[in-house]
Amino acid sequence: MKNKNLILSLLLLLLGLLVAIAPYSFAHVCELGEKIMKCHWTARAELFTGLGIALFALLSLFVKADGFALGLDLAIIFNGLGVILYPTLLIGVCGMKKMHCHAVAQPTLIVFGILILVIAAADFAGRSFKKN
Repeated sequence: MKNKNLILSLLLLLLGLLVAIAPYSFAHVCELGEKIMKCHWTARAELFTGLGIALFALLSLFVKADGFALGLDLAIIFNGLGVILYPTLLIGVCGMKKMHCHAVAQPTLIVFGILILVIAAADFAGRSFKKN
């Protein structure tokens, strides 16, 4: 069970870092110009949220108490929802469908968010239902 939790925590750590760097690298958003686009604010929110997920995942590598680890999983799940909601409902991206932020960054962040939700929920379920 410990190896499974280790692997899931490392995956969440990696995904959190990917969420943080994606809008500034391979799934880049619009550059700052005279007008600041919505995708700029989405990228900033994703940076903070991704780093939070990575921090929570890093903490879960070292925590021994299952109750604390469950709380970290819940925090990761909540932040994973934010990863999905920032580019879709809360902030959004540029309206033009051909823009890189709309065509690449938004779907990338949605996929990362879904993966974070699934992995964190699996870790939560594994810790919740394990036999004492």
